[in-house]
Amino acid sequence: LFDPEYWETPHQFNPGHFLDKDGNFVTREAFLAFSAGHRICLGEVLARMELFIIFCSLLQTFKFTPPEGVKEVNTDIVFGSTMKPHPYKLCAVLR
Repeated sequence: LFDPEYWETPHQFNPGHFLDKDGNFVTREAFLAFSAGHRICLGEVLARMELFIIFCSLLQTFKFTPPEGVKEVNTDIVFGSTMKPHPYKLCAVLR
C-alpha cells in the first residue's frame, strides 16, 4: 500500500484511491487485503460480511463527529511493530 508506482498518495489516508472519476467504488489490483492464491484467507467472506453488518449498525445508530473545537483529525500513521493511527477522540451521538 506504500508503493508510489500504484498509489497517488501512498503515505496519506486517501479514500479516493478506491473511487473512479464518477465517485464509484473500484477494486484496485494493487490492494490485497486478504492475500491471494493458495494463501488466501479462508475467512474473507465472513470477515467482509461481519464488518459490513457492524459498520452499518453503528452508522444507523450513531452520528460520528469530532469533539467541540477539533477541526481536523490527524490521519498520519504511527510506525511500530504494526501501523496504527494517532490517538484521537470521537463523539458518537445517538440519531
